[in-house]
Amino acid sequence: MANSRKKNRRRKTLSAVLIVLAILIAGAAVGVKLLRERVTEAYGEKSKDEAQKAAVTVGSISTTITGSGTLSAQETTEVSVPGSVALRSLCVEEGGTVAEGDVLAYLDLTSLLTAMNELQEQLSQLDEDIAAAAKESVDTFVKSTVNGRVKAICCENGEPVLSVMYEHGALLTLSLDGKMAVDVPAKDLNVGDQVSVTLPSRVYQGDVSALQGGTATVLITDNGPKLGEEAIVTNAESQELGRGPLYIHQPLNVTGYTGTVSRVTVRENDYVTKDRVLMYLSDTVFTANYDALLQQRAALEEDLNELISLYTTGVVRAPLAGKVESLAEEQETVEGAEAAAEWTFAVLRPQEKMIVTASIDESNILSVELGQTASVTISSISEDPFTGEVTAIEKTGTSSSGVTGYAVEVTLDRVEKMLPRMSATVSIRIEGVDDALLLPEDAVTKTRTSAYVYTSVNETSGELEGMVEVKTGLTGGGFIEITEGLREGDTVYYIKKQSNDFSSFMSGFGNNNRGGSSSGGSNRPGSGSNRPSGSGGSGGNRPSGGGWNGGQP
Repeated sequence: MANSRKKNRRRKTLSAVLIVLAILIAGAAVGVKLLRERVTEAYGEKSKDEAQKAAVTVGSISTTITGSGTLSAQETTEVSVPGSVALRSLCVEEGGTVAEGDVLAYLDLTSLLTAMNELQEQLSQLDEDIAAAAKESVDTFVKSTVNGRVKAICCENGEPVLSVMYEHGALLTLSLDGKMAVDVPAKDLNVGDQVSVTLPSRVYQGDVSALQGGTATVLITDNGPKLGEEAIVTNAESQELGRGPLYIHQPLNVTGYTGTVSRVTVRENDYVTKDRVLMYLSDTVFTANYDALLQQRAALEEDLNELISLYTTGVVRAPLAGKVESLAEEQETVEGAEAAAEWTFAVLRPQEKMIVTASIDESNILSVELGQTASVTISSISEDPFTGEVTAIEKTGTSSSGVTGYAVEVTLDRVEKMLPRMSATVSIRIEGVDDALLLPEDAVTKTRTSAYVYTSVNETSGELEGMVEVKTGLTGGGFIEITEGLREGDTVYYIKKQSNDFSSFMSGFGNNNRGGSSSGGSNRPGSGSNRPSGSGGSGGNRPSGGGWNGGQP
C-alpha cells in the first residue's frame, strides 16, 4: 500500500516537471522567433534604409579650438599723485562709478607750488654736479694693479670694452703665483710628489700641491705653457696617471666698463709689474658718474613737468571708466626723498571689459595667436555667443592626468548681467574657408587613400550608383568641404550612418524597446553637444548657402 502511494507521488512530480519544461520550451521558441524577426528587421532585407539626398551648397566652414573657463573683471588701475602733493577734496565715493575723464579730486595748489620749488632747487644742484663731472674723464689706459704674467688676452684693437666684458668677462687675465695647474685622479699620489707633465711643446717637472675628493692638483711653471693645452701626467716609471686641460692656478681678471680698445701693449706670456700699462682706450669722454647725473636730471625733469601739468589743471581725472574700488585717506604732504615717490589715493576697476581665462590642450595651443577672434558662450546669460579677442597666452602649462593645458585669456565687451566667476566656453577659429562647396559628412565615404560620393540610386534595387571620386578639405559642424569632383547644385545620395552595435540591439530587445538605441546625428564629429571641452574639434558653423534639403529623401 505504501509503495503504491510513492509511485503515485512520483508520477505526479514527473508530470509537473514535464509540464514546466514544455512551457519553457514553448516560451524559448517564441523568443527565438521574435529575435529572428528582430534581426531580420534590423539587419536583413527589411532593414534597408531609403537613400537620402543632398545638394552641394556654398557656405563657410571652419575648424575651431574650444576650452572652458570663468569670467573675471579686468585688473585694477591705481590713480596716484606725487608724495609731496596734497588733495583739497575728493569728488567720488567708494563703490561709485566714473567715466573716463571725470574729476576724481581737486588738488591743493600750495603744496604743488612747494613741490615745484623743491624740484627746481634739486635741478639747480644737479646742474652744478654735472658741470663738475664734465671736467672728469675716464683714464685712457688700463694699468696692471699687481705683478703677474699675461696668460690670456680677450680683446682686440677696435673692440668696445663693454662687448668684450659681456662675452669674456675680462679684458685679459694674469697669473699671480707663477703656476699653471692640471687635475688628475689621485690614485697613489701624495702631496709633494714629483711627476712629469707632457705638453705639445715640451715636458715640464710638476709637483702635487693638493689632494681633494680623489683628485690631485699638479702645478707647473706658468712661463711657457699655454692656457687650455692638454697636459699628460706620468710618474717616474712613465706610467700615465691622467690628463686634462691646463688652467691658471691663481688668476686675476683685468676689467673695464667704458671706451674702446685702441691698442694692447702686452702679449701672452709677458710678465708685467704693478702700474704697467696693459692697453690704451679711446672714446672715454665722461665718467660713469657724469652719465648717472644726466639720468637723474632727466627723471627730475619728468617729475617737474608732471607737477606743472597738475598745477595747470588743478584736478586729477579718471584715466578710464570704471568702478571706484577703494579710496585712501587724505595724506599729509611729505618732504625730502619721499616727496618724489607717488602715493595712490584711488583704485579703479574697469567696467567696460571682462576676461575669460580658458584652458587649451597642449595639442592645440601652438595654433592660438594673440589678436585672434574668439567666440564666448555664457549659457547663464544667453545662448548667443559674444565676440572676444585673444589678449594673453600662458607660456608655462599645467599638467593634470597626463594632459598639459595652457591658460589663454580672451577679452570681451562687458554687458549687463555678466558677473565674475560665471562659467564660459571659448571657441577660437584657427582655420576657415568662405564660399566653400559643402556636403553633409555622411554623404562622403572615405577610405585610407580616397573619398567618393554616389550621384544616383537604382530605382529597382534601391542601391546607390554613379560613384564619383572627390577631394575633401575641412570638416566642421557635420559638414565637409569638397575641393574637387563636384560643383554647386550637384545632387548626391547616401545612406545615413547609424549605429549597428549588436550589444545595443540586444539591450533594446531586453528592454522591449523596438529598434534599440541609436547614436543619432549628435555624435558625429563636430556636432557640438558631445564634443569634449578643450578639444580641437570643429566649430559647428552651419553652411550659409542654400540648396540642402536637411537629409530628407
